[in-house]
Amino acid sequence: MAFKFQMSEVDFWNKYFKAEYLHSTKNAIAAAAEAAEDEDLAVFLKDDEILENEARKKVRRVDPTLDMEADQGDDYTHLPDHGIFRDGSKETSEAQNTLYRRTLLQDLNRQSEVVLEGKTLDIDMEHPRTAVEALARRKHESDGVVEERRNRISKMAQIEDLQAQDDHPFAPLCIKDPRDYFDSQQANAVKTLDDSLSGKEKIRCNLGSEEAYGSLRESISNIKTMGLRDPLLSHEVAFKVLSELTKNISSTKSNLGKSSQESVLDILPNTTKEKLLDHWVCSQELLRHFWSSYPVTKQSLVDKARRLKDAISQIYSKLEEIKVSAKSDLRHQVSLVVHPMQQALDAALLHYDADITRRNAKGSKRNGYV
Repeated sequence: MAFKFQMSEVDFWNKYFKAEYLHSTKNAIAAAAEAAEDEDLAVFLKDDEILENEARKKVRRVDPTLDMEADQGDDYTHLPDHGIFRDGSKETSEAQNTLYRRTLLQDLNRQSEVVLEGKTLDIDMEHPRTAVEALARRKHESDGVVEERRNRISKMAQIEDLQAQDDHPFAPLCIKDPRDYFDSQQANAVKTLDDSLSGKEKIRCNLGSEEAYGSLRESISNIKTMGLRDPLLSHEVAFKVLSELTKNISSTKSNLGKSSQESVLDILPNTTKEKLLDHWVCSQELLRHFWSSYPVTKQSLVDKARRLKDAISQIYSKLEEIKVSAKSDLRHQVSLVVHPMQQALDAALLHYDADITRRNAKGSKRNGYV
């Protein structure tokens, strides 16, 4: 706001309140027409430079990496039936007209701020050198702010060379369809064994029947003479797990009840029966993912085996709670179902502990392999 000495006090307040009236009508076209006809009135209608500079400074202080649209997902006040009911049309109109809300006190404060800053309006500078030095200092300060903002952006920006690879060689753990996960892990295990062999041997994909038969005989003879190098798992453990999963667990539905048509699960209460079936399905899936993690050749497989071991331990404790909390007359029947499941889980836990002991004794290798 500028005060002209040739304007009387009455004219000043007439112009001021006329400008306030034009602002209150929210008619930008009419305000522009009035400003074009009256130069003195245009001074009252133009935007405040101080407010614009403050707004620009506030925008520059905002973190450039902040995703405010993502933060809106955590705010429930913008959803219907949440928070205080608001009219959308009223909110929009109020947001568009916030610039027109002015008070006499605000204008007086702005005028005082201009006076205290020593800003000259329509008055010649006293000394050109002083003005140049003031402009140079202001430009230097603005350059420093811009440089600081650039440094902050560079520090927060992600460096692609230091980021982990997105194409992980394993499928995410998903109980909904474990077949894809199991097949991919088997393929990775075979590929890892092939990579661990000498790199001099080249794999040929296009082989004839005679060459394939000769290669098979050569592989069989090598296995007979040298044996397998680092098998997937011990044959004793594999046989024990296979026996427990196929024979003992599947035999829980055999006729051990009071009649030939009744099984052990049918004798138990529905709540206990449902818990046992749920734990059986969970343990079967966990064991499948657990055994597919071996041999452990990467840090990701180490973490996966550790998480699966913790989940297996939780299932084991839940089975023990069911067995202890069962009624005395049903405790034997519950033990018949729980015991084979716990044996299968014990085999996995023992194998995990043995593998940890073996790898700790062996020590770490290069390139992140353990």
